[in-house]
Amino acid sequence: MKNIGTYFDDLNGKFKARLRETAIKTSTYEGGRIVLKSITAVFEAYFDISVLDRLCKPSFIAVERPSSTGIKYLIYETVSARPIHYQELSMDVSMPKILRGDFLRRIFSMWGASEDTWIDIYSVYTGYVMELEGDEAFFERNEAIMPLVGAEAYLLSSKAIDELVNVKGGVHIGNLIGFKHPLKINLVNLIKFHGGVFGFTGAGKSNLTSIIVREILSSMENTNVIIVDVAGEYGVNLLDILIDKGTVFSTENFTALSDPVEAFLASQAIPESLEEHINSNGKFKGLFENCITNLFSRDGVKLIDLEPKVSDTIGYIMSLLKRLREDQNQLTSMLATKLSEQLSALIGNLDSSIKLEKIKGEYPKIAETIVNLIDQTLNFMKPMRYKPEKFQFILKYIKDKLAGSMVEENVASVGQTPEDIAEYALMGRDNYCKLIVAYVPDPINARRFTYRLIDKLFSLRKRMIRGPRILVVLDEAQEFIPDIVRKDDYTLQSNIAVERLLRQGRKYRIHGWISTQRVAHLNVNAIQQIHSYFAGTLPRGYDRHVIAEAAGISPDILDKTAQLNTGEWLFISHKATKRRNIPVFIKTKNNEEILIKRLFKK
Repeated sequence: MKNIGTYFDDLNGKFKARLRETAIKTSTYEGGRIVLKSITAVFEAYFDISVLDRLCKPSFIAVERPSSTGIKYLIYETVSARPIHYQELSMDVSMPKILRGDFLRRIFSMWGASEDTWIDIYSVYTGYVMELEGDEAFFERNEAIMPLVGAEAYLLSSKAIDELVNVKGGVHIGNLIGFKHPLKINLVNLIKFHGGVFGFTGAGKSNLTSIIVREILSSMENTNVIIVDVAGEYGVNLLDILIDKGTVFSTENFTALSDPVEAFLASQAIPESLEEHINSNGKFKGLFENCITNLFSRDGVKLIDLEPKVSDTIGYIMSLLKRLREDQNQLTSMLATKLSEQLSALIGNLDSSIKLEKIKGEYPKIAETIVNLIDQTLNFMKPMRYKPEKFQFILKYIKDKLAGSMVEENVASVGQTPEDIAEYALMGRDNYCKLIVAYVPDPINARRFTYRLIDKLFSLRKRMIRGPRILVVLDEAQEFIPDIVRKDDYTLQSNIAVERLLRQGRKYRIHGWISTQRVAHLNVNAIQQIHSYFAGTLPRGYDRHVIAEAAGISPDILDKTAQLNTGEWLFISHKATKRRNIPVFIKTKNNEEILIKRLFKK
C-alpha cells in the first residue's frame, strides 16, 4: 500500500478493493431534452462493517493505472455501496418460505465471516488523475484515460481531498461531510462568476444565502449586496448586519402605520426555530424588538416608489425644449431651438436619465457651461417687453438645479425609485449601503423593481469605473427568470435584465446570486451562466437533471441529494474551488445561531 495515512486511507487495513467493471452511462430525460453522459465504475471491496459504514458517507476512490510515465490514480466519487452475499444471488421468492428463512439466517450469520461476502461500490469518474512524487500529490484533468479492470483501488484520505478541492487561504463556508477538513473556497470567484442555491422548501436556501452574504460583507472590502426579497426573509435573517450597515427598502409603507415594528415583524417569514426561541425567551424577544425599533428610529426602513421620476433629468428637460421649438411664439421657438442644439452638442454622451443635480457634482465643467448658456439667453431676453414666461421659467429651473446650493440627495426621503437605490448602492454616501434588502412581496412589482434596478446599475457602471463591487441576490428566482414570459406581467423585462446581469455583469463588477426551489420552469440560458451551484434536496428528477447538465456532472451524484438533511448541500463550482467541478457534500453553519449570538452582543 502506498502513502498510507497521507493520501490514502485503508481504514486500519480493512479497506481492500479492486475495479470490477467500468462503463459509459448515458442518461436521457423528458423526450431527449436532456442527454447526459458519465463514466461509471463498480469496485468490489472485502466486506467489513466499518468499511460499509464509512462508504455510507461521501467518499472518493483512487484506482491504480499504470502508464508509460509511471503510476497514475484515477479519482472516482462514490454514489452508493451495497453489501453482497454470494448465496443471495441464487435465492428467489419461488423457494419455499421455510427454505428462504433458513437461507436468510445463514446469510446474516456469515457477514464478514466468509469469502462469500463483499461490498459493491458504485462510483462516477471525476475527470481528475492524481500522481504521487514522494510526499507530494499532483492533480490534472484527464477525461480520456481509461482504467484497467482488476486494478487495485484506494480510499482517498482527508488530506488528499483537502489538496484536491480547498483553496489555500480561502474562506471557510462549511464542513466537508465525511472528511476532517472544512471546505475553503475563493469567495471572490464564487460571486464574480455568479452562483445559485437550488433546493426544495425547508432545505435551508435562505440560511445558506445569509451565510454567504455574511462572509462577503466580512471578507470582501468595497463590496455591497442588494437582496430582492419577495418572501420577506432577509430583514430578519440579517437583522444584525442591517442595524450596523444596512437599509431596508419596501413597497409597503411601514412608517405610515401606528405600530411600524409590529407591522414589519408580521410581514417577515421568521424561521420556525428562531420564532420558538423568541417566544420562549422573553429577554431575547425584547432585544429582538428593540433592534427593529432602532432600525426604524434611524430611518433604516424606507419606502420604494415604483413610479419613475423624470422631472429633473436631462432627458425630461430636452423633451421640454423640443416641444418649445414648436411653440407658436416665434421668439420662443427660435431661442429654444438654439439652446437645444447647444445642449445636445454639449451633453450628447451623457445618460438621459441622469439628474440635473448630479451633473454639478460629477461634471462641473459641463454644468458651468450650461449655466453660462442659460445666462446668455436670459440676458438676451431682459430688454424685451413681452418675455416668453414659460421658456424663462424652464431656464431658471435648470439654472437653479445646476448653479444653486447643492443639496446632497438624501435616500431617507419618502419614495425611492429603483434608480435611486442603484445610485445609493454604487455611490456609497453613508455607512448603511453595504447591505440593501428590497422587500417587494408582489411578484409583478418585484419584476418591475428588478429590471429597472439592474438597468440603472449597468447605466451607472458604464459611466464610472469607481464604486464598489455589487452583488444582486434574487430570492425566489422563478419569479424573475421563468421560461415562459409575457410583457404585461414584466416577466419579459425581468428575464432580459437578469440574463444580461449573468452574461455581462462580470466585466462591470455587477454579479448575480439566485435562489429557487423550482428549477424545471426557469430560463435555462440564465442558469447556464452560473459557475457555482449549491444543490439541496430536489424531489423532481428533471430539476436534478437540469442542474447536472448546467454544472456538467453526473446525475447519479445529484440523486444523492435526496439523502441530505437541512443545511447539507452538494457544492459544485467551475471557479471557486481549487479545481473545477469536483462535487463535494458540505454542512453549512447555522445562520440563526450566528444571528442570536450577535444580537445578544449588541
